[in-house]
Amino acid sequence: MNEVEGILEQARLLVVQHAPADVLRGAVPAAIVLLVAGVGISVLGAKLARFGVTTGFVVLGALSGSVFAREFNFAPLICVLGGALLVGVIGFQTFRLWVGVGAALVFSSVVMGTFGYQRVVPYMSEFRQQVQEQRVQTPIAFALPTPQEQTSYRERDPQEWAQEFWSYLTQRDANTAQNTKALTFVALLTGLCLGIVAVRWALIIATSLVGTVLVTSAVATLLTSSVPESCQAFQNNPGLIGVGMGGFLVTSLVLQTMLSRKSPSGAAESASKK
Repeated sequence: MNEVEGILEQARLLVVQHAPADVLRGAVPAAIVLLVAGVGISVLGAKLARFGVTTGFVVLGALSGSVFAREFNFAPLICVLGGALLVGVIGFQTFRLWVGVGAALVFSSVVMGTFGYQRVVPYMSEFRQQVQEQRVQTPIAFALPTPQEQTSYRERDPQEWAQEFWSYLTQRDANTAQNTKALTFVALLTGLCLGIVAVRWALIIATSLVGTVLVTSAVATLLTSSVPESCQAFQNNPGLIGVGMGGFLVTSLVLQTMLSRKSPSGAAESASKK
């Protein structure tokens, strides 16, 4: 767990150093919103998914219609209503496709998270150690760095760190880097296929996973803000986090399976229409 703790600590420092002060002050309200959204997605995500996707496309169509009206000097009301209607119908009819896209993202995230924990995370500790050794071995320069160099060092782009680590991983273990790319592609394609073929189960699993992650992140933020000692307690007992997340995930799966199940009357009506 030392490598994982190092990654989490690095992510925390990155947020503290680079996030705006207003965002940090609003962490608790944002965590409360995430908690409510996570619980809602975990319970009603699969049942209300089509309504949510259609509503999102309706809003997107209305915004596009407003831009269209300003660009071509047409009546705003007609363009907004027409855009909302047309794009909303597209979203409703292509719902299965968007379920597949969402399932592909969730499934690939789970697969790559598992693979990365087993094969990639150990190299992160080696990479950090190598960077520290390079800093120690670098001759001390008596010239003070320029303000631009100081700002560049403090505000290091996370993308640069990721590129440097990927280069290190490719040199250190080319097979792992190649397998990571291949597994990502296969996981995305598999998730897309499963989402399109088994829409209901893909929705249940994907929304349960997303809701569990949101709730866990929100609870962790609230505990860190209100009870700072809880972080150390959970680090000393990492199994508690797994048990809590697993219990919440199983509860979400059971609830959504029951709530998204068709009623006997609805099943009979669909069978008679066939």
